[in-house]
Amino acid sequence: MSRLAASILKRDQIVERMAAHPLTLSLGAVMVFAQAAIYVCEIASFPFSSMLALNWANLNPGAIMFPFTHYAPLSPDELGVPFSPFDFLVSVTLFLVCGMSLLSSGPVVEQYYGTRKTAAAFFVCMVGHAAVASALPDKFAFSTLAFATFLIVTSLLVQLERRETRVETQNDFRMAVLMAALVLAAMGAAFLGKSYVSLLAAVAVGPAFAVLGFVLNWKLQMRAVRLNGQGKVGNLYFVEEIDLLTRHEVEERMDRLLDKIAGGGMESLDPDEQRFLKSASRRLKHTESDQSR
Repeated sequence: MSRLAASILKRDQIVERMAAHPLTLSLGAVMVFAQAAIYVCEIASFPFSSMLALNWANLNPGAIMFPFTHYAPLSPDELGVPFSPFDFLVSVTLFLVCGMSLLSSGPVVEQYYGTRKTAAAFFVCMVGHAAVASALPDKFAFSTLAFATFLIVTSLLVQLERRETRVETQNDFRMAVLMAALVLAAMGAAFLGKSYVSLLAAVAVGPAFAVLGFVLNWKLQMRAVRLNGQGKVGNLYFVEEIDLLTRHEVEERMDRLLDKIAGGGMESLDPDEQRFLKSASRRLKHTESDQSR
């Protein structure tokens, strides 16, 4: 565990992640500053968490910050209640779960999907969390837990696809963080304040969108390969068939396709054969132009 923590928090790796994975580190920084401000205000008996959490029953401009708050918002009839040490302890635990999810799984997901797609996933998770929370009796939504569980499940799917045995320790750690998130959400909904029920919505939305996004991305990659004849699906690379053939083999297949066209027209060729014919024509033209120089 100490080796894993050292690898995650190593100074040079943090600098590298800031350059290669800007979204993950930016979210982490915003989360830290937002949480610090909430703690200061809550200790001073000012219910700042209620102002920043999303409450569909009483919307306010600060609700836009609900993904970055990890202190349970007070119910509308409890405004002015003094600082609660127990809520503070739970909020620290929730903050650590989300923070470790960002640090351990965020770079993997951002490298796999890219920064733009990961940012879109963050937005979708937050909208999904808010939508599900609006159907709950107390209509509260807070914390980054939806996106955190999205990151963990997606990173596990990515590593399973790659079948890399050297990251088994990291995968075990991610599974432990995911289980901690599930237990925290269940315990909060069962024994703590009403606003903690929204954490159940978060742990439902995150993994669901992770699986849906992973499958959709895989299908889009397969579609691109079918259209272009080459590309990448997961960690598998596909190349044009023509790149694997000699010039003699290309000319033989072109002759067969031209005979097929002569007998049944261009419509007799299927899409793969039409693509091969175009690629082969370009390759032979380039070869002839190179030879004429």
